[in-house]
Amino acid sequence: MDNLSIKTVILSWQERFMKTKGVKRHYEDDILSCLGSKPIKMITGFRRTGKSFISQMIAQRSVKSKRYKQQNILYLNFEDFRLATIEFSEKLNKIYQLFKVEIAHPGKMLLIFDEIQNVRDWDAFIRTIYEMEDQIEIVITGSNSELLSSEISSKLAGRFISFFIYPFSFKEFLTYHRLVILDDIDFIRKQDQIKQLFHQYVTFGGLPEIFSISTENAKKSYLMGIISKVILDDIVKRFSIKHPHIIEKVIHYIILNTGNLTAFTRIANYLKNQHISVSQDTIIMYVQYIMKTYALYDVQKFDWKQQRIFETTKKYYVVDTGLINFFDSTTQNYSKQIENIVFLQLRKSQESVYFGHLKSGKEIDFITKNEDSTFDKYQITVTLTNENQKRELSPFNVADQYLAKGENYLISFDDNEEVVHYQNTSIVRKNIFRFLLNF
Repeated sequence: MDNLSIKTVILSWQERFMKTKGVKRHYEDDILSCLGSKPIKMITGFRRTGKSFISQMIAQRSVKSKRYKQQNILYLNFEDFRLATIEFSEKLNKIYQLFKVEIAHPGKMLLIFDEIQNVRDWDAFIRTIYEMEDQIEIVITGSNSELLSSEISSKLAGRFISFFIYPFSFKEFLTYHRLVILDDIDFIRKQDQIKQLFHQYVTFGGLPEIFSISTENAKKSYLMGIISKVILDDIVKRFSIKHPHIIEKVIHYIILNTGNLTAFTRIANYLKNQHISVSQDTIIMYVQYIMKTYALYDVQKFDWKQQRIFETTKKYYVVDTGLINFFDSTTQNYSKQIENIVFLQLRKSQESVYFGHLKSGKEIDFITKNEDSTFDKYQITVTLTNENQKRELSPFNVADQYLAKGENYLISFDDNEEVVHYQNTSIVRKNIFRFLLNF
């Protein structure tokens, strides 16, 4: 790649990020508030969640706020085909030196490297300029958790601040569709629109690019492409998997069993029934690979009686409900998709989320531990009726015998929000839309 081509790429991206438009996400303010500090800002998350958009908005808003001159921002997206030859950090350094000498003005510079994992030995380059250059600030993005968690912890230890990007929340989804809920009266007036959009959100998820796709078949095709990209690029190529069809079967099984107790013996039997013989150790390894792409999250069992965590007993949830619908129809698995959405909402604000279980069979969907060591409990149901009241509410009573402090929440589609009492236990009934909209 000659110098003229390099300068063309740099200047075209400087023009491009100034024209970027879209729904503002709270991550922008979080990252901007940290600009000016020395540590590297690391933006990571599942594929197509909007990391590139956010990094471009960071560049744009930095120029508009006069924090950085446009000429002094080097933005490179390593999924740009023009940068396909930049395979090694030595070539990346060539681009940086050319930018610094021929494009940037004197003063501080902002370097944004998008999908940097596509450059081999990128960490050596980042570490060197971080230590040697005083006038630069660095933002990097990537979609692989192995690259941007355990590896980076050792290679860039003590040098970074991490920002994890999720697919659009339901509130952000409404904002995209120009539906803003200001208060309780506004909520009541717009309930029909909220319900209609919620069905779309549950069915196709919150990956931002899918919002502009008009037909159902096209949306499913897009989701299939995401899954293929995760399997082929983030797992098969990275870990040199010889049998990618087995990975696909494992993903299929886990997504179909979202929110259910998952035993690796059951996955092995599922594969055996399809004439695929594979050891449990291999299945465990494959599940770990899938989780490294951020496609799945595991939730461990919390025994409220013993107040301990069982690491080997797990449930799995998916990064986006659209992926569940891709493998199974919404009508068949609607309650599990709702549970998945609630999990993601909790996961964004809570460091740890567990599910509660006792040998008696009593189970609570989610338990979170607060900073003051109290525990909040969450049960999700479509609606509370006389028939299911005992099943849905009695676990709170059992849990509170051991975890008396903390709030109990029953989340459903029911309109009435109130505190109910079941066998001397107080439970807050919460409408799911109000819960997801945080009011």
